[in-house]
Amino acid sequence: MGMIALNILADVLYDLLKPDKPHLRPRCDCDITYLYSEHRNLNKHIPSNSWGGQWQRIQTTDIAIGDDIERIRLTRNELQHSRIFHLDDKRFNELRNILSDLLKRFDQHNKPTRLYTDHLNEILAKTISAEEVKSIKNEILGMAIEVEIEHQINVSTQ
Repeated sequence: MGMIALNILADVLYDLLKPDKPHLRPRCDCDITYLYSEHRNLNKHIPSNSWGGQWQRIQTTDIAIGDDIERIRLTRNELQHSRIFHLDDKRFNELRNILSDLLKRFDQHNKPTRLYTDHLNEILAKTISAEEVKSIKNEILGMAIEVEIEHQINVSTQ
């Protein structure tokens, strides 16, 4: 989910801002926080419940561009400020559905050369099985053991 937030959502905000801000920094220098503040300062696409809203205040019927800008900010904050790097299946699916709907609207509005929804679907298709996770975990544990043994061998005894 982090890949989606950092890449596609920042692209959406950048593409939306570009026509209104001719001297915008290059895309590689813009993150979601910067782009959100630029949109807020521009004040062109005002959210239904004003700027800086919370998930609880955004209704599914709030589909103005400003509402989707707020959804992007809230998604970014949820992912970046989480104390644990984990989304349970229920929340992952909720965010996936929210972002899928939002990206469909921005596909229509921004008309990107590569559809945001295609990019989302490509990322979501990149799944790893439980067996692959177990294999990677065992590999990592194996590395930790090797490092520990290597460290013990290099320690001189006195």
